[in-house]
Amino acid sequence: MPSESLRKYPRIKRRDTLDQTLRAGSVARTSYFRMCYREGEGPPGVAFLAGKKVGGAVERNRAKRVLREAVRTSKADLSGIETLVFVASHRAATARYSDLRRILHEELRRISDRDS
Repeated sequence: MPSESLRKYPRIKRRDTLDQTLRAGSVARTSYFRMCYREGEGPPGVAFLAGKKVGGAVERNRAKRVLREAVRTSKADLSGIETLVFVASHRAATARYSDLRRILHEELRRISDRDS
């Protein structure tokens, strides 16, 4: 049985890579999250962030967990993206999964189409 983790997208582990993506990357904003990305060789390194404004630890963890699941189920071709960072907003913690997933898939499709 294949693994259901984010194995196809490695996690961003270096702080300088994360900071560079947040500072100099392109940005797509929605009401649930901000997506920062840099173009380059894929598959992208992925990171999920949720600050204190999102809420307590339970809300922050839920927001990141829902975003991770939505990215995992995405079929978008992200081969032209080097790094991809999701920053959750306070609405992501209380959002319905179906709404967040739909918006996230639209945004991923849009950036993958633009890079093609």
